[in-house]
Amino acid sequence: MQENNNFQLLIAIVPEQLKDKLVDRLIGQETLSGFSLSKIQGYSAQHHQYNIQEQVEGYRDFYRFELLHDSTHYQDLLAHIRTISPHNNIRFWCVPVIEQGLL
Repeated sequence: MQENNNFQLLIAIVPEQLKDKLVDRLIGQETLSGFSLSKIQGYSAQHHQYNIQEQVEGYRDFYRFELLHDSTHYQDLLAHIRTISPHNNIRFWCVPVIEQGLL
């Protein structure tokens, strides 16, 4: 195991139509060794933005990106993500990583 208090996890919830753009943007990032991507279903109390099918189902499909990175690259990663979404429709949060490594 490798301990490094400088690591954190950036999680971004991305609408389906922006997934490929963000993948392309992140693949070229030299500060990332990789990232995880999964399809999720997002539920919201503010579902007035959902189309009729989404309102009936109660959720909207999104993609969840997880980016483990050194905290010194955090602002750069946010800047790259912002370039694909001019309408601020990507929700994100960042959490510290206590420990990381390979088992």
